[in-house]
Amino acid sequence: MTTKTSGTEERNASGAQVNENGKDAKAKKDLHSLLETGLKDIYSAEQQLVAALPEVAQAVDNEELEEAINRHLEQTKKHVSRLEKVFERLGISKTQDEKCMAMEGLVEETRRTISEFSRSPVRDSALIIGAQKIEHYEIAAYGSLCELADVLGEDRICDLLEKTLEEEKETDETLTAIAQDVNDEAYELSESGTEMW
Repeated sequence: MTTKTSGTEERNASGAQVNENGKDAKAKKDLHSLLETGLKDIYSAEQQLVAALPEVAQAVDNEELEEAINRHLEQTKKHVSRLEKVFERLGISKTQDEKCMAMEGLVEETRRTISEFSRSPVRDSALIIGAQKIEHYEIAAYGSLCELADVLGEDRICDLLEKTLEEEKETDETLTAIAQDVNDEAYELSESGTEMW
């Protein structure tokens, strides 16, 4: 049951303000805030990746993996650009204040891998594992943001985010395919007793 107050503002039985669709206006505001926070978080994550991926590309031994990382670096730059368009459309200011702590940890883990292993298929295997952790984080983030944008009726925003989500999934699939060869090579080297660290 809703009751009309002044103008077009309505309240439900518990006294919460509702919008024209009968939905709790505060919940919608909270979802907008959640979307904004999530967008700022993934924006920070993508910027951290743009800074970290060149180092990862230089550290790998496998040529196909290096090419995939460099390709994803270019894609990630586009993701940053796409997010900036989303911010503009939603009137969100992009600040450097927000820092994605999850991505910071994943990047730090990748740097540790580079320092702990010498250039070899085993290092490549470890770097693929780290890269796929990053991809899975991004897939989860973009999937959730797409759903929020959809619920909030932000169809154009949802379309932009879905495009990035699909690219993240494709990158994950590419890494899985490369891992099959890299892991086989790493196994053969370990069986032959070749020093890898």
